Amino acid sequence: MVNNTGASAPKTPLHHSNSTFSADIAPQLEAVDSDVISKCINTPFYILSRQGPLHRYGRDPRIRRNIDKKTRRALGLRKAERRSRVLLNIVVSRQLLPITRLTGDELLAAWWKIVMSHRTLWENDVRHGDISLSNLMGYRIDGRFISVLNDFDLSSTEQNDTKGLERTGTVPFMSLRCIIPKAIANKVKHAYYHDAESFIWVLTWICLRYENGSLLSRNRLLDEWLKVDATRCHEKETSYLSRVGEISPMQLHQKNFGIAMQFLW
Repeated sequence: MVNNTGASAPKTPLHHSNSTFSADIAPQLEAVDSDVISKCINTPFYILSRQGPLHRYGRDPRIRRNIDKKTRRALGLRKAERRSRVLLNIVVSRQLLPITRLTGDELLAAWWKIVMSHRTLWENDVRHGDISLSNLMGYRIDGRFISVLNDFDLSSTEQNDTKGLERTGTVPFMSLRCIIPKAIANKVKHAYYHDAESFIWVLTWICLRYENGSLLSRNRLLDEWLKVDATRCHEKETSYLSRVGEISPMQLHQKNFGIAMQFLW
């Protein structure tokens, strides 16, 4: 997995769930005329919505069969004329911006809104499974930044969470209690405060590695956290906490860094 950290970070195996979720539950669905899709199947493609064009087309089996047939041909599938029970779905979502582009109070407000959204999901038995830098995103509308908790690939529900013992996440942002040997062996039940700590590590990461919305090109702190396994990362994070008073954030992040350290310390 490649995050907005500027390097690859270790990630635990996927937790397969019967359900997928989206925190951005009210997008304005619009028609999409994709050049790529048009070249493949020679027809405009639309996001499926209750009011959208495909909703009407879906009532006409002749049109539906024709689109399916062209899709199978474009994919090089044999027996394209033959009807298939497999339905090809293409999901198009709003383009999201990384939260790392923000600074000051705007960053803090966007981060806190995602924390609160996550809390709501947790109270409704939804476990995100990977609170990490690349999954805190958003978009602008009318000058406001709308926060989005993204990427529910590792999500699960309380009912199918295998008693909360399976460890998922991106290592540098995982709670210290989730990267100890007992947790690595899946013997620690996942709790809300584990995810809360992950949010604080994300905020800390931004304050130390980003300036004016961009990843520092040199002298970046915490790079080594991306190159080690969970056990070594635990050692490095513990060492960091022992000398946190000696570490200075970027100037625009000083206030937010102080808040993050109050929570961690």
